[in-house]
Amino acid sequence: MGTGNFAMLEKLKDWKKTHVFKTEMPANARAIWSVIGLMIVADAIGLKVQGMSLVLHALIANVAAISIIMGISFIYSCVRRSPRIAEMTHMMAILLAYTCSGAIASYIAATVHRPLFDAQLAAADRALGLNWIACYRWVAAHPHIEALFLTAYASLIPQLLFVIMMLNFKGFCARGWEVIWLFVVSCTGCLILSAIWPAAGAFGYYHIEANRPYVQVFLGLHNGAIKIIGNQPIQGIIQFPSFHVALAILLTYAARGFPILFITFLEINILLFLSTPAIGGHHFADLWGGVALALASIWLVRKVVSPRLGLDMTKVMEM
Repeated sequence: MGTGNFAMLEKLKDWKKTHVFKTEMPANARAIWSVIGLMIVADAIGLKVQGMSLVLHALIANVAAISIIMGISFIYSCVRRSPRIAEMTHMMAILLAYTCSGAIASYIAATVHRPLFDAQLAAADRALGLNWIACYRWVAAHPHIEALFLTAYASLIPQLLFVIMMLNFKGFCARGWEVIWLFVVSCTGCLILSAIWPAAGAFGYYHIEANRPYVQVFLGLHNGAIKIIGNQPIQGIIQFPSFHVALAILLTYAARGFPILFITFLEINILLFLSTPAIGGHHFADLWGGVALALASIWLVRKVVSPRLGLDMTKVMEM
């Protein structure tokens, strides 16, 4: 080997020493990826047991996106070192990976042949003097309110992404991981409860807008007519408990300590809460289920997850 090649190798070694850093995945990230791995295994078993199949090409875009985001996280962890960006992109990859595996799990959960729970949910509404049909008709008769409710109902994903970015750029990466855990715990709980108490929702139960895609998909899964996942866009089909309400509460909770953001999220999510019956087609009882799920998730993450994984919510990461 010539002296020129030796010189090039020495330069490469010097560059690696000054630009490439060793990094180790924190315990909480390893734990979340383990949960995702278990979810993927459970999905595979569920598909086999229920005699269903998954159109793999439907996942290509998501797998590619996760790979790209993880690549960005690696670059900012090991090459162009920026811990806050590295953590933020890592969290985004986890959100996407868990959402994909959880969406498949929600379809499998809907195939569990348990009696629909809608009659009991509607009876609970009536016991509290709540009339879903009257509420739906009132909102439909007020287009401006309906438009406001639609906007609030569609705001969850932007809220989630914004709070993750804001916490990381402020240096509260442990708080960002708390949000990720709250999302994972609440979504997992929602999946389990939806399998135990399946519901078509108020649209399906009252036969109002029953042709909505998510209602038709849920009913097709529940009665066994749908056996293939991925040949049509994946729908959010869980009705009880309301994940919209649970996540709205969790995101408002995540904004604590930032007065302007907290008040903004609180106002938006009060509107979201009010919009959920008419816009989301949820029974009122679904909302109370979402509240209980959120509170249980906060308790579990604060009392079990955070202490065991050493998440210090007050720590600010250095640049």
